[in-house]
Amino acid sequence: MRRRNRTVGRIVAKAWSDSAFAGRLFADTASALVELDISVPAGKAVSAVRNAEFLTHVVLPSPRYAETASAYADIKAFGESYRDPRYAPLDWISRDPVFQARFEADPTAHLRSWGVRVSDGMTVSAVRNTLTRVWLILPVPPDADGMTDDLLDDVAAGWIPPVIRYASMEGPVRFDRLADR
Repeated sequence: MRRRNRTVGRIVAKAWSDSAFAGRLFADTASALVELDISVPAGKAVSAVRNAEFLTHVVLPSPRYAETASAYADIKAFGESYRDPRYAPLDWISRDPVFQARFEADPTAHLRSWGVRVSDGMTVSAVRNTLTRVWLILPVPPDADGMTDDLLDDVAAGWIPPVIRYASMEGPVRFDRLADR
């Protein structure tokens, strides 16, 4: 059974289909989330960035702690879930501050050493979740031909496979050929 994250799916689908909302999401994330009836708990913050053709963000997990079930926890889980075995070291990187600092200094080299194909010219940026701030990474949207109502409906329902999340890192994704459906 595939896991779905409806909270993040709604945000991604809205940002992909409404550029004005996307602009507000990056300018003032908390206010934009309120437009979708998503609230951030007091004392917590969400920051949003977008992947692009030659820029991919990788979320480093926060130190382990129990988060109350909420939209905030869904955003945290989305950023910190790496089901591709090549990303397995990211699941425990928060426990090793020396390795975390080394990864942040050159994420591309570390990813390549783990067998991740990072395209030439690609910039990989590491952002770190903390106990009070999580990062929402907006995946690269499909081109006009790939942006179908069916795809937006699937994404809004929480279907965001890893190939969409890190599509730009390994090269362009053909959204019409996703086998994870």
